[in-house]
Amino acid sequence: MSTCAFTGRANFDIHGAAVQDVAEQISELNKKLVNVAEQRDRATHERDQYQKLYELATLELSRLRRHIFGQKAEKVSTGQMQMAFSQVQKLVEELQGAAAQSSARTKQSPRQAKPHGRQPLPEHLPIERIELEPAQHIRDSGTRIGEEISETLEWRRGGYVRVQVVRPKYAEKRADGATQIAVAEPPCKPIPKGLAGPGLLARVIVSKFADHLPLHRQSEMFAREKITLAPSTLGGWLEPCSALLKPVVDAMFRAAMGAHCIAIDATGVLVQAKSKCKRGHFWVMVADQDHVLFRFSRKHNSATVKTLLPDFKGYLLADAAKVYDQLYNDAPVTEVGCWAHCRRRFFDALLTDAERAHVALAFIREIYAAHDATRDLPPSKRTAARRERAGPVVARFFEWTDAESLCALPKSPIGEAMTYARNQRHALTRFLEDGSLRLDNNAAELALRAQAVGRKNWLFVGSDDGAEWNTTFVSLIASCKLHGVEPWAYVRDLLCLLPTWPADRALALAPKYWAKTCEDRDTQRILEADLFRRISAD
Repeated sequence: MSTCAFTGRANFDIHGAAVQDVAEQISELNKKLVNVAEQRDRATHERDQYQKLYELATLELSRLRRHIFGQKAEKVSTGQMQMAFSQVQKLVEELQGAAAQSSARTKQSPRQAKPHGRQPLPEHLPIERIELEPAQHIRDSGTRIGEEISETLEWRRGGYVRVQVVRPKYAEKRADGATQIAVAEPPCKPIPKGLAGPGLLARVIVSKFADHLPLHRQSEMFAREKITLAPSTLGGWLEPCSALLKPVVDAMFRAAMGAHCIAIDATGVLVQAKSKCKRGHFWVMVADQDHVLFRFSRKHNSATVKTLLPDFKGYLLADAAKVYDQLYNDAPVTEVGCWAHCRRRFFDALLTDAERAHVALAFIREIYAAHDATRDLPPSKRTAARRERAGPVVARFFEWTDAESLCALPKSPIGEAMTYARNQRHALTRFLEDGSLRLDNNAAELALRAQAVGRKNWLFVGSDDGAEWNTTFVSLIASCKLHGVEPWAYVRDLLCLLPTWPADRALALAPKYWAKTCEDRDTQRILEADLFRRISAD
């Protein structure tokens, strides 16, 4: 019995040790399994992060290639650079020699003051001579003793012209025996005692703000015509012209606050300062199909938006920028989303996820096709037709984004495009509720291109005041484009009318009402009586 008991105990000890070894091995294997799982999760996370970085890098590389190899590329040959450098080097040597000679002359003779005053107009320009006589009884009873002559530089479609206004002076005997000098009143001009007539002022304004020609380039163009006008002189004309035109733009702005829908957008602009340029912002607002208005602000925030739209209570068509959120919350303004912004995000995702991006773009194309098919319908039928044709497509699009967003990386281009669309769902479907609403914000973006293209030429505005003048001119020119009004003749006629125009009728001079205002007999009488307008209209 003792031998058997000993043998059983030994077998038990051996079996227990084996079980313990197996348990330890299982524990070790579990630890290794946990480590492998952690490494797998870490590798999966790193893979997703590198995939996101790869997609973003691919997207940025594509944009850079378009910027470098597209139409904006700046290519300069080596031979041209060497030729230009040799010419510059030669010019520097000549300037150094001239500076040395000038220094020697300065030591020998005292410095002479430069002459001041307005330079005479070139003699080669054609002359239009106009005499303004005083009243008939003065001419009959008085004696002509001389004349006052003033010259105005004017522009008409045939070129530049010197307008000589001659005002004869008469000496008239009064009843008390004293002699009185009588002369006709000078003609009314947009800038009193200024050199430029309304036609020339309108040409400078339209060239700068419609054709994007900076003032220094216009000065060079004048110089080729042998007309000396410094950029500072041209800039000095803009301030009084802006003050004269501003009441019309202000009246347009007040009328726009009652619009059914306003499309709004903004772009940055540099403002010149002593140390370095400051940052400012140009805003554009397209009020229905009535007015295009520009405004300038130093900041791009919610407070600025509230000041831009103080009394507006309609639909606001804009991108998904956060600066508009407070306006939707605090004021009775209804948000309308932009399908063009939504489409742009899926277009950017083509490089990293072409399959799903193409599906989204196909949906959006169908939405645009349904929208365009109902564009010519009367407003009373357009809303129902939109819901019938575009509603099902919009519903399927958002069903697809909801499903596919579960499989897309949140920070990838396709994931961000889906997130944008889903977050803007209610705003993007707003066009189904009202047939008068546009599908996108392209009208505002196209109007804003006037500032973006001009910015490439003039680079920055000289001051905050200069930015305000800019918005006045661009608002009128953009509204002219909206209503098919020729801008030069329009601005010229405004400069002729506004000095005597009633302030409470400023809105009648807006481009929307311009054709009707020109048919008014009082308007025609004022324009026909303006001698500068008669000359520039020839």
